[in-house]
Amino acid sequence: MKKSLTAISAALILSTVLAACNTDTDEPITTSASEEQLENENAQNEVQQEEQQEEKTESTEPTEETQDEQEVNKEEITTLTYSSNSQPFTEEVVEAKSEEMNYSIQHFENYTLVAEEPGVDQLIFSKDDGLSMQIEVVNKEEATFEQMKATAKEAISAIAPDNVKDLDFSTILTERPEILNITGYEGVVDGEKVVKVVLERTNLIATLTIYDTPQADLTDAFLQMGLTIQ
Repeated sequence: MKKSLTAISAALILSTVLAACNTDTDEPITTSASEEQLENENAQNEVQQEEQQEEKTESTEPTEETQDEQEVNKEEITTLTYSSNSQPFTEEVVEAKSEEMNYSIQHFENYTLVAEEPGVDQLIFSKDDGLSMQIEVVNKEEATFEQMKATAKEAISAIAPDNVKDLDFSTILTERPEILNITGYEGVVDGEKVVKVVLERTNLIATLTIYDTPQADLTDAFLQMGLTIQ
């Protein structure tokens, strides 16, 4: 009987030891596999985050082509085209601001804007100061287009009473929507041309008096510059 109990006790002890051994062996394996899977997932997430960050950086950083385009835009120079003696000319222009009046104008580089007297400027051709354009600008609260038009017609008629003609500026109104109204008159005195132009923009009315000669024929050049007044 003792031998039987001893055998049974030994068997129980052996079973307990084996069970403990199995438990100790299985749990670390399961834990190790979970940790390895977690590490793999973390590594994949870090790779994805790095790729997303690189894509974001590439999308925000300007390429060399974009930078080149920006430099070209900065260097763009405005030009104006005019006709003289039946030939077209395109020249670079610069911007000038009136010292006396609240307006700016774009003019060719070989012209100079100067203040002649209060309320009157002169745009002078540098190679011949006899070729010029007188500029008078008023706010629309001070006068109407019709009033300035009548004043211009009266002035040109006094200068050349027998030789005045109306100028057709309908093309300008079609091509330049910023010009609301424009009218002009031309008179000839002793072989020289005097042209009066009145133009209306949303904020001002300008009267231009152009002094030209048939030989120089810079009337259109002065007119194109005058249209930029704003």
